[in-house]
Order: sequence, then structure tokens, then C-alpha cells
Amino acid sequence: MVHQAGKRGPYRKSRERRQAILQAALEAYAESDAGGPTLRAIADKVGLSETALLYYFRNREELFVAIIEARDQADRFLSQEQTLEAADFKRLGALIARNAETPGLVKLFLEQAIAAVNPGHPGHDFMRDRYAEFCRGLADGLRQAKGLTAERADWLGRLLIAAADGLQIQWLYDPSLDMRRDLERLVDLALESR
Repeated sequence: MVHQAGKRGPYRKSRERRQAILQAALEAYAESDAGGPTLRAIADKVGLSETALLYYFRNREELFVAIIEARDQADRFLSQEQTLEAADFKRLGALIARNAETPGLVKLFLEQAIAAVNPGHPGHDFMRDRYAEFCRGLADGLRQAKGLTAERADWLGRLLIAAADGLQIQWLYDPSLDMRRDLERLVDLALESR
């Protein structure tokens, strides 16, 4: 019994250290430019070496995916428990505007989204499920708010997510691009259509 209790302590400490690393990583990305912070900068924020930092993750890719997951948890646009009302679609513009405040995270997300297409990538299941959840949430909201058919709502949900990703790629090339305005105009068109 004492031996098992001893195992819980280090596990809890590892979980807490992992959370501290992810929080430090989000802060480092918030302070960085589009190049993103170095692993050294993240490690310095929690008082670890790069090697010690990676001890809490199987590899760099797992760390990067965990950072994206932590960002999603901190800034939840959709959840499985809610559907969107028509007015909520305007939040897509606000979300993409917040993304513009952390260009390094935008770049990290896009890099991981592409890399995770490979089924062997540590983020494959997470990214696949993330896209499915976001598309499903948008489609459900479109069906309920606008009375669209399931096929049209699914298509528009996928289109809005694809547009958001594409706008972020273009914005990394040209930061003068107003992603929020462009996405909100697309949302207006989607909400007007039947």
C-alpha cells in the first residue's frame, strides 16, 4: 500500500511539471514572433535544460502537439456539449484575430496539421479528431441556426475551417492581410445562403 502511494506522488509531480511546461510554452509563443520560441527559451522559463524538458514528452512532436492541445483548452471555441447559434459564427472572426496575436503558434499549428497527416505522427489522432469536432460543431450550428440540409451544413462547416487555415497561411506570408475581416465576410455569405 505504501509503495503504491509512493508511485502516485512522482506521477502527480510529473503531471504538474508537464502542465507547467505547457503553460510556459504558451507564454513563450505569445511573446515570440512568427518563428516561434526555441526549446531553450521554453526550458529556461521552467528552469530546465532542453533534455530535461523533453523528458516529459516522448519527442519534440509530442511536445508540439501538446502545446496545440493546451492552446485549444485555454481558448475553447467549440465544445462537444454546445451547438452554435447564428450570432456565434461571428466568433470565428474573433478567434482568428486572437490567433494573429501569436504568430508563432499559428505557424506551429499549421506545421503540425500538415505533419500529422502521417498516421505515425504523435498528433495524427488528435488533429484528425480536432478537425472532425470543429467541422461537426459548425455543421450542427448551421443546421440549427439556418435550417440548412445536413449535406450543405457539412460542406459549409468544412469550407469555413479550410478558409480559416488558408487565411492563416496567407497571413504568415503577408501580415497586413486582415484575416478577421475576410473570414467574417465569408461567414456573412455563408449565413445568407441557403
